[in-house]
Amino acid sequence: MSSKNVCLFTTFSQLDEAYSLNRVVQDQLKMLLDHGYEPTVIVAETFEPSGIYADPRVKLARIPNVPVHNEARKDESFDEDIEAIAVELKRILQDVDIVLTHDIIYQNAALKHNFAARKVADGLPGLKWLHWIHSATSPVTLANLRPIFTDEYIDLVTKPFPNSFYIFFNHYSVPRVANNFGVDQSRVRVVHHPSDLQEVFGLSDKVNKLVMEKQVYSADAICIYPIRLDRGKQVEMVIKTMAMLKEFDLSIKIVIVDFHSTAGDKVTYRDELKNLAIDWGLNSEEIIWTSEVYEEWSYEVPHPDVMGLMRLSNVFIMPSVSESYSLVTQEAGLNKAVVVLNQDFPPFRDIFGPQAIYRKYSSNIDMMTGMDGETTTKYGPDKVSDQERKQHEKNYHKETAGQIAAQLLFDKSQAMAIFLRKYRNLNYIFKHELEPLFHAEVE
Repeated sequence: MSSKNVCLFTTFSQLDEAYSLNRVVQDQLKMLLDHGYEPTVIVAETFEPSGIYADPRVKLARIPNVPVHNEARKDESFDEDIEAIAVELKRILQDVDIVLTHDIIYQNAALKHNFAARKVADGLPGLKWLHWIHSATSPVTLANLRPIFTDEYIDLVTKPFPNSFYIFFNHYSVPRVANNFGVDQSRVRVVHHPSDLQEVFGLSDKVNKLVMEKQVYSADAICIYPIRLDRGKQVEMVIKTMAMLKEFDLSIKIVIVDFHSTAGDKVTYRDELKNLAIDWGLNSEEIIWTSEVYEEWSYEVPHPDVMGLMRLSNVFIMPSVSESYSLVTQEAGLNKAVVVLNQDFPPFRDIFGPQAIYRKYSSNIDMMTGMDGETTTKYGPDKVSDQERKQHEKNYHKETAGQIAAQLLFDKSQAMAIFLRKYRNLNYIFKHELEPLFHAEVE
């Protein structure tokens, strides 16, 4: 468990799944839980928890469910409501190090909570406040408040909130937010909204655990190849091409879903492929064999988990010398991967058309007759040394990698997906943008 006690301060009186603030809070809870925190969530006394709010590591702290309004107004119970909220806040926050508030200092509907929080803040000097501002428009202003509230309340809101950062979601708006809240720009920090990629890609807990442990999200190019380890599947071509993608400054992950491959030559072939991967400059973190991840995956991987990996990947290479159709190619294409197919196997053009990248990998069809036979592609001239032949082969696979890289880098939908997967996932945002604020000094 983390040494920091973290609390999320909301005005939630019920669980509304479509409410955007609720989605943000749920993502923050998941980030905190994933990194060893056991957070507290402040909610109204009528709130009924479910989902992540019902996780035993999440503590719910309740405050009075007071009347609120969408305009600045002072109702009959205003003073009593503020006092009731302040009493509970002081009790809840006395042992907390960090509190994340959500529109508490922004919305008219949270005006009572805003005043109550300001009343207790000065008495908790060790508490750091991170205020999420969920709109780019101006907050409650003095012009709204002066005709309605006494000097006591006006004095509270005219001072910057003590020991606080104001959190917004893009750098362009920092000056505007600082101006709206009357604080120095150094007090406004950017934390981008992350996406829960396990949910986006529909990953099971097992696949998600693998993805997190192997840092798959951080790769530019992710290639999945679901095959039985028959030599005709030519896994070596996948390894060589993906290895050459590193020549274009792209980070890579290869996931070989090696099902039904537990004995005989299949084991020998896997060992040879592992050595080949090393020879071509890959390390053990860049190539993953699903048969070695979980005991229950040693023989086969459930199809929904294969589909989860397929949705996550963006490169698919099919160099097999013989296929009757290739459903995995079809699934990869449907999931918008860059697809590379074996040019030496003509049925692929009939099945999948011209949309793929076609490269020569040999096949069991005689290209001259169209009948069973053999087409063998050699990389480079016949009479060259082994070293020269290997260089010709590297050049060929680098050319293939270059075509893949061009699509990943210059097709804007591919480039956007890579950027968001790498830099807008829960783990990245937490480690690089949110958690550092727990330790930052407020100037």
